[in-house]
Amino acid sequence: MSLEDLFGKLAMQTVNTVSRIAISHATNAAIRGVTGYITQQPKDKRESDELKALQRQFDLKIRNLKPTIDIIARSVADGNKDLEPALELCNDLKRDIDAFAQEMRDYYNASDNQKKGDHGKDTTTTNGYVRTRLKTLLAAVDVSVPSLHLALRSLESPSDKKHISSSKLLQASAILKKTRKCILQLRLYSLFAANIRDESAEGFTWKEEFAKCQLQIHPTTNKKDSFGYELQLTEDVNDGRYHEEGEAPHTLTIDLANVKKMHYTRSGALLNIEDSKAPVLVLKVMKEKKEDKGDEKVGSIEVREENPEIAQSELEQADWYAVEIWNNGDEDNEDSDEEDEKEDKENKTDQTSKTTKLRGEKQIDQPSLLLLESVIKLALLETSEQLDHLDASDDLIDLYMAE
Repeated sequence: MSLEDLFGKLAMQTVNTVSRIAISHATNAAIRGVTGYITQQPKDKRESDELKALQRQFDLKIRNLKPTIDIIARSVADGNKDLEPALELCNDLKRDIDAFAQEMRDYYNASDNQKKGDHGKDTTTTNGYVRTRLKTLLAAVDVSVPSLHLALRSLESPSDKKHISSSKLLQASAILKKTRKCILQLRLYSLFAANIRDESAEGFTWKEEFAKCQLQIHPTTNKKDSFGYELQLTEDVNDGRYHEEGEAPHTLTIDLANVKKMHYTRSGALLNIEDSKAPVLVLKVMKEKKEDKGDEKVGSIEVREENPEIAQSELEQADWYAVEIWNNGDEDNEDSDEEDEKEDKENKTDQTSKTTKLRGEKQIDQPSLLLLESVIKLALLETSEQLDHLDASDDLIDLYMAE
């Protein structure tokens, strides 16, 4: 275990343990104070029974509430800032209990210096005050419970909690903030709508657009929105395929605000292409940005790991693209091509190295489609909410980034 892990673990245990002991200690002190007070009073069964009933009710309610307080304290310790107001509510309740416990201790200490016969009038008054204070604390607990339980609704049970990859979230953030460079080498497909064989998803044909291309994500500037991004896919003509001499590479630009759905599969069978077994990410891109529909929020997406069902009418409203990671084995293995390619790669490596040094950027090693998916989702958070992802709450990040 590293020192950072050790310190992190110790710090988490310290925070949670202090919160747990503090509320328990405050409650126990208050209960002991009331018990001591009751034993010192003249025997009045009715008043004693009433105080004991209030004391027991207070004890049970705090003991039932304590696990909720512990969960909230743990969640805040883990970095959930959204629950900090709930924890402050718990601290306010604890301060009220502490104040009551101190009053009971003060009364207990003062009573030791007085004779029992001098308490006749004061006892009745004090009994009424203790009852009032206990009822006030019980009311404070009753008021706190709905708010604390409402706060807990934002927390899912561990078995149902959706997973967020911390490493991919950090890498995606670094890419958007331009502190890490990421250029993905991909193969691009598009849905070929002209050849519809039947009404099923299997009836549609995917065609290869770019045998090899580079994908980068760039911020866009527009007067209406402060945050916007686009995917830029630039064809690489050094793909082992035939191209006309002097042919310029093509470029496809996708506005992320128009991405409505993403589908990720670990098998290329989704493309209905024989021998395609690489993971595939499919994007549904709306042809026109529909801003006037309140129920279609720009940038909100669904991510499913399954074969998407593509209705024929959707082809008129959206373009469908699929990408898979390009690798060296995809090219032809002719010697001349390999030599040219090797030279080209060496030149590109030198150029990339120089560019990286000049810009001071570090490149992410072995980027994957899942990382691309995370970058898109994080960019969509900014595009949809018009908010820097560094200012986003935990719930908002969960909403967009959960897998």
